[in-house]
Amino acid sequence: MTLEFEKFKKLANKFASISLQLGDEWLIKTAKRAGTENTYLEKRIIKPCDKEPQNASNFDECSDDLEFSSPEYTVFVYHIIYSESYSVPVLWFTAHHSNGKLLSLEELWKIIPNCFKNNDSDTKWNMLTQQEHPILGIPYFTVHPCYTSDLLSACCSKNYIISWLSAIGPVAGLTLSLEYAKYI
Repeated sequence: MTLEFEKFKKLANKFASISLQLGDEWLIKTAKRAGTENTYLEKRIIKPCDKEPQNASNFDECSDDLEFSSPEYTVFVYHIIYSESYSVPVLWFTAHHSNGKLLSLEELWKIIPNCFKNNDSDTKWNMLTQQEHPILGIPYFTVHPCYTSDLLSACCSKNYIISWLSAIGPVAGLTLSLEYAKYI
């Protein structure tokens, strides 16, 4: 299943409205690029870093192999943008430590749940890709959208963004509150 851009905009606005009700802070943004107005969703999350990591799979931990002193927190910025090529929503994100240093792919890979991993080192680049953000024009990571239409086809939902983000978000360290289930 694919979505037309107008349907994506309606679902994105509804998702932002639900998020506001739940206090989850997803915002609708608009920006013009190359004469085209783009509508997308944005969320910023600040996550504290453990000073002494105990479990490398814990999402709230940060790498200790930084050149600077251990960061106190990590800032994640998530965008949900409509892909003209795939006609589906795509999750874009970036993350940086409190000292301004961007997270590397290896650091990001540590936040991905084990169920999305296998022993093939190339998988990291098949699932997560760093590309130029289609609106901002700066490097962001993206969760590849090639199977999104199949995922949306399997959903029976009033808001496909909620269902899709529930499945795709954990790949980027993002989870939705169970309260969103009331609106599926």
